[in-house]
Order: sequence, then C-alpha cells, then structure tokens
Amino acid sequence: MLKALIIGADGVCPDYIFEKPELYPNLAHLIACGAHAAYSSYVQKGYTYSYLSEMNWASIYTGLAPWEHHITVKEGDGCRTPSVSQFRELSPFWQILNQNGLSVGMWAADCCVNPVEIGGYMVSARYEMLETPAAVRTAERILQVCDRDRYILDLIQGEVPPRLYPKTLEQQGYSFNQLKENTDLAMKAVEKYHFQDALENFAAELEFFYQAMCRVQEQIPMDVLYFYTPTTDLIGHCSMYCDNCDVLVSAYQLLDQYVGKWLEALHPENIVVLSDHGMSNFKELVYCSDDRLRREAFAARDEVIWLPNGYIAFEARNGALLFTAHGLKGTFIAAGKDIRHTTLREMRTLDIYPAILELMGAEIPDDRAGYVPDIFNRGLVNQKRLLPEKVMIHKKAAVLQCFSPSMTDILLNELYVRNRFVDLTVVGEEKYREIYLHNPRVSGFLPYDAFDARKFDAVYCGIYNETNGLTGHIQVH
Repeated sequence: MLKALIIGADGVCPDYIFEKPELYPNLAHLIACGAHAAYSSYVQKGYTYSYLSEMNWASIYTGLAPWEHHITVKEGDGCRTPSVSQFRELSPFWQILNQNGLSVGMWAADCCVNPVEIGGYMVSARYEMLETPAAVRTAERILQVCDRDRYILDLIQGEVPPRLYPKTLEQQGYSFNQLKENTDLAMKAVEKYHFQDALENFAAELEFFYQAMCRVQEQIPMDVLYFYTPTTDLIGHCSMYCDNCDVLVSAYQLLDQYVGKWLEALHPENIVVLSDHGMSNFKELVYCSDDRLRREAFAARDEVIWLPNGYIAFEARNGALLFTAHGLKGTFIAAGKDIRHTTLREMRTLDIYPAILELMGAEIPDDRAGYVPDIFNRGLVNQKRLLPEKVMIHKKAAVLQCFSPSMTDILLNELYVRNRFVDLTVVGEEKYREIYLHNPRVSGFLPYDAFDARKFDAVYCGIYNETNGLTGHIQVH
C-alpha cells in the first residue's frame, strides 16, 4: 500500500486553483475533503534579487531557510550546487523517512541530478536550461539513476519527452523594440502566440512519468512516491499575458487530470500537491490606479512592453517574452486518511517539511524552525511543534522607505521572510500608499509625517549599495 504520494509542480498559482475550483475537479475534491493553503514562500517580489526555485525546493526538502542550506545554481561563496549529494548533511525528508523504515521513490525532483543511493530509488530528469535565442527550442531530458538502480531504467518504456521552450520573437516575425514602440501590435502578437504549443509537450511529459511511476511501483513498491515537474513554472512565465490565461488554465487542468489518474492507479493513503511559489505579472509589483505612478515606481520602466491591458512584458534571455515574476504565495493541498478539512492562514515554506514528516509519523529534527500545520485528525508525533492558528502573538514593526518603491519592496519582503509573527507597516511617501498596500505581506501604511516610533515594537531601515548589489536591513529602534 502506497502510504503517501507527493506531487510538486513548480510555480502553480494558488489563486488560479482556489478561486475557480470547478475547473480542476480532482484538486477540488482534495480541497473539499482535506487541507489547503496559499502559503508564504521565499519570494522577494522583485524581478531581480529574488529567490530561485532551486532555493525554494531545497527548503521544502530540508526544512531549512535558503541562507541555511545554501543550495543555489550559483557557484562560490559557500554555495552548494543543486545535486543530490549536497543534501547528505541537511537531513532531507527522504533521509528522515528512510531512517524511520520507509522507502521513497523520487521522480525528476528539482535539485536532484546525479542521484546517489537512498532507501528506495531516485530517478532524475536532467536537462540544460535554454538561455540564448537558439533556433532549436527544445532541451533533451536525460534520465539518471545511481549505479545500484540502473535496472529501474529497464522497467521504463519509451523516451522521456524533451523540454520545450517558447518561440523567440524573431521566430514569430517581430523584434522587441518593434513591439515596445507599438503596443497595439504587441497585444495582437501575444494573443496570437503565448506558448500554446507547450500544452502538447506538457501532456507528453505527464503521461511518460505517469506510466513510468505506475510500472515501477507495480514492480518495486515504495512507501512514498514523489514527482516534480518544472513545466508549470515555464508555462506561467511565458504565457501569463492576461487574466485567467487560457494556456495556463489548460496546463493546470492537465496537472489536475493526472492527479486524478495517479490517485486512481496508485490508491495512496494520503496525497500532497504543492508548488514552491506562485506567479504574478510584473504589474503586480506596482499595482496602482494611477498609471503615471505605476510607471514611476517600476524601476525597469524603460526596458519593458506596457501592454494595453495593463500587463508588462520583458524580453527573456532566451529571446522569448517573459510575463511573470515569482508570486508570493505557493500552493499546498493535502488530503487522505490522516488529514482533516481545514484552510490554513499562517503557513510558510518551512512548515512543509514538518508536515511531510508528521504525515509519515517521523520526528522532526530539533534544529528546524518550521511548525507542524494544524491539519491532522489524529494524535501527533511532534505535538510540541504544532502551530494552531491565531495562537502566536504578532509584533508590530515599521519599515522605513529609504529608497525607490521597487527596492523598498524587495527589502521589506526580505524582512518578512526572515521574521515570522511580525506585522509590517511601511512608512513612506503617501503617493505610493496603494502600491505598498497591494503587497499582502504589508499590514499597514503611514506617511512620514504620521510616524511615531513609540507605537512599534521595532523599526527597520533598509540597506542598499547600488555598486555591489548589497541589500539588507538593520533595526534602528
């Protein structure tokens, strides 16, 4: 009997799923009988200096913050490269489950190339990121296993589909400057092509791994199965040019369809479906009813296309259009025999690791900062780590706007992810009130002349060195 199935889909927007559940019947069923949350992920809300997906998934795997696990795609400065061996000293969830006598099958997990032996097996799907305007818009996926597990590849039928990237603007017959200068033409161009060809490729990817996982599980049963797809992230980045984008909705419907197929084929006792963050168009960074202020507050105002519908597009390094930054909220859904029906309001990335370990009856390492979310209908192994909602007392902190709105937004989001149970009030220029309050991590706004430091438990000031990119904050009161 499969005890748990965990499905990780990169960048799935919780508002798409939770606000229109009728479009996703299998996920809607899990939500109706289980627990769900639009949880706060590691995102700085900017289009620069933000956390990468690899950093978020590494936090989900280990229960450690990015500045603790140091896993990123960048080399040097004590960073760990995103491969399986880098997790050995970080107690990832599969290692803890193995120590508790549970076998784990990992499929295509982010940060898990060059697999090593675990209690179970690990099948990675390595590919090279396409970061240039190359004529060929596919990247080959290569399945990898450790030497001990090579026999698993013999059980897998067919070839893993390549990773498809969107057409370049040149391949579509345009240049970025042409669309930037003629926004009506730009709107027609993105309506005509916004990565529609991704859907067939995504369906092939899901079908391949569905067949492979079911076949291998039949031959080599695991207690826990984990599957990850990066494709939902890529589709979101390259298709979200309007509200309720048809391609993105269709991609989520494909994911929903395969969640149903996995449930029917594998009959897991419990299931978790999650993303590492959401997606939001760049317009959300400067959401404001005053178009002049929107453009003033957007630091890259002269480097983008301002579409007539209010959306913003960059030209990506690979030559296609880029519509989104990582959204502040990730998707979490859990259902099964051990899960009660509830909606969580106080969940963060670091709580996912404790949730997985508690789900499987394993003790959480003492040096993890996350909490067990209050979703279980049974006695807890980690009772002392439970986070009942509305129990923690929030401190009040003020964040002084010392820089442009874009940089201030990045700094206050960094303050938010590093300080839990703190309500943040921005103290800044009155004209930017609407922009700051659009950030769900901001609890209030005060103009400079209304600020009284005595009314706050703490006051923070941002640090930013434009020369070397140093960012941070210090407590000044």
